Amino acid sequence: MFKSLKSLWETKPEEHARNTERAREVAAQIMQLEAQLENKPDNSDAQKKLMLAYNRALNVYASSKEYRQYLDSVFERIDALRNLIRRNI
Repeated sequence: MFKSLKSLWETKPEEHARNTERAREVAAQIMQLEAQLENKPDNSDAQKKLMLAYNRALNVYASSKEYRQYLDSVFERIDALRNLIRRNI
């Protein structure tokens, strides 16, 4: 009985690889946007895109075992970005 329930929460190798690849893509996008924002902190377009990327990263990182450890740092970065946006307003 529990074996069938347990199989619902197990990830298949293909799904695991896909989640890891999506997490890598999101991480690369975040690094690129953070670099843009570092060069020009008042760029509101980059701020918006970065906030969307952070929110996307939360879901993607949670589904990837390799990137799950970075969830706390994403929340910290969201906080820092919110503070930066508030200072710019």
